[in-house]
Amino acid sequence: MKDEDIFDILDGIASEETMRQHHKMLAENTDYQSLFNEYAQTHALLTDVSIEKTAFNFTDKLIDRWELSQEVVTVRKTSKLPIYFLSLMAVLFVCLFITVLPMLNSQAIQVDLSKPLRILQDKGFTRLFLIINVLVALFFIDKRVLKPYFQKRLGL
Repeated sequence: MKDEDIFDILDGIASEETMRQHHKMLAENTDYQSLFNEYAQTHALLTDVSIEKTAFNFTDKLIDRWELSQEVVTVRKTSKLPIYFLSLMAVLFVCLFITVLPMLNSQAIQVDLSKPLRILQDKGFTRLFLIINVLVALFFIDKRVLKPYFQKRLGL
């Protein structure tokens, strides 16, 4: 006879067939008698022990806290764009200073800015500059607005 069957007998939920086998084995087998008596004593001791009920929703609360403790903390990387911008501005300032300093010392030097101005006034350059600006603006809109919105919306 299995241990589960003996537990069912002690709990009073065993079937009639199991009870018949139990009475037959009690009468014939001394090893079974000692095993059953040991289980019966343990069962009696366990029925005397008072077991307190767990708090309402204890398991749910425990699982929620476990999930919270398992969440990955993401560290947001800072943008290096301001550093690049300030570096470029510093380089341009130094270049401007280097080009203007000789002009301050000698007033006879004249700079011909007609060629750079013609390049800036060219329609192709203007269109290229506008396209680049639109692409940069779309990139920032995608990173700052659309990506966080869809991540929140899709639960990613």
